Amino acid sequence: MLRIILISLLQLLLLNTGTSQVPIPTPAQLAWAGAEFGVIFHYDLHVFDGQPYNQAKNRITPVADYNIFNPTQLDTDQWILAAKNAGATFAILTVTHETGFALYQSDFNPYSLKALKWRDGKGDILRDFIQSCNKFGLLPAIYIGIRWNSFMGIHDFYVDGNAPISKNRQAYYNTYCENITRELVTKYGKFFFIWFDGGAHGPEQGGADLLPIISANQPDAIFYHNLQRADVRWGGSESGTVPYPCWSTFAYPSWSQYADAKNDFKAIKHGQENGAYFMPAMADAPLRGYKGRHEWFWEPGDEAHIFPVARLMDMYEKSIGRNATLIIGLTPDASGLLPQPDVDTLKAFGDLLKATYSTPVFSFSSDQKEIELPLPKGRKFDKIVIAEDQSRGQRVRAFSLQVQQRGKWITIAAGSSIGNKFIKKLDAPISGQRIRLLIPKSENGHLIKAVTLY
Repeated sequence: MLRIILISLLQLLLLNTGTSQVPIPTPAQLAWAGAEFGVIFHYDLHVFDGQPYNQAKNRITPVADYNIFNPTQLDTDQWILAAKNAGATFAILTVTHETGFALYQSDFNPYSLKALKWRDGKGDILRDFIQSCNKFGLLPAIYIGIRWNSFMGIHDFYVDGNAPISKNRQAYYNTYCENITRELVTKYGKFFFIWFDGGAHGPEQGGADLLPIISANQPDAIFYHNLQRADVRWGGSESGTVPYPCWSTFAYPSWSQYADAKNDFKAIKHGQENGAYFMPAMADAPLRGYKGRHEWFWEPGDEAHIFPVARLMDMYEKSIGRNATLIIGLTPDASGLLPQPDVDTLKAFGDLLKATYSTPVFSFSSDQKEIELPLPKGRKFDKIVIAEDQSRGQRVRAFSLQVQQRGKWITIAAGSSIGNKFIKKLDAPISGQRIRLLIPKSENGHLIKAVTLY
């Protein structure tokens, strides 16, 4: 009895000292933050209709002839190699989108590759995609669209109407969602990330019961998301950037009901400094989103709207460099290949990343509140990357980095959130005699994995 009392007192003491106040990431969340940069491939029937993509119409209008899907040169190796050349570490395939059409061999969805004349109904793009990911060393992931399904008449998760037939069709659709999810997560191996676009309404919202299926069959995957659980959160825009600060934590186990659109999604853009749940952000944008366009699906004659490399670097530094994971949207064309201008841009971006962030001038780590070190004599730098070890949670609350020049200390970077990575670009290259890192505020200690100068 005395032993139990002592243990209880110790637990109470730990709580009162704040040791348990910092939420700890799961291994999957830690891997997500460390993965940093991925791509998502959007491919659906609309690519083949020769028309501009019209989301409002496509969500409610079934495609007249699904056999327009006929990519004669489809090559997922080409897709994934292009992503690897850009520096991506994971790749996502939209296995179903708003039409309801599925890019794999489904036993439950009649509106899938089984129904096509293409490859005699035996094609399986998801299988090919995973094989290509394995070949080139990218982590495979999937996007499952169940919120909209024009083939089945599903609008924002639901069948319209309250008649008995509508209720019966809703029950059927919920079971259908469970069945296609189960086959996807049991037949194709492990996934790094499972993305339900717009969420995955659960039984409490009249939807399918999907979270137990994911938890039982893909325990190591990132689940994104429903009201019950969100392992990561949307960064509040499709600009490929997040504002600073962007914390790894959030106040609630899900983010969608607290998105606060009236306040420009401020809560999810920034996270919450002392949030109770570890929930890092992701920032997404389509590669073809330049000069007023925002195209997730390929359209002919759209090459002028591919983001230039300089803009992609700006996204990188304002997403990954602000403690978010970056996802760039890619879309193969009607031939089944990623267009050459897209491939070339991705390669140039990857080359620029390597040239910029592969040869450090100086690097050090620290678990101290203050550390001071000599700098290499005469070596100039203009980029600073600070990485926090988040295995015990995001703990730094304030920091500054200073350089000594001619006996005087100059602050060259300062802020609050570090997380997986903080990037600061200086206006011009500088050098100095010594460098000093100050951490005036952290929660129960911290570990800076690396301060690296480029």
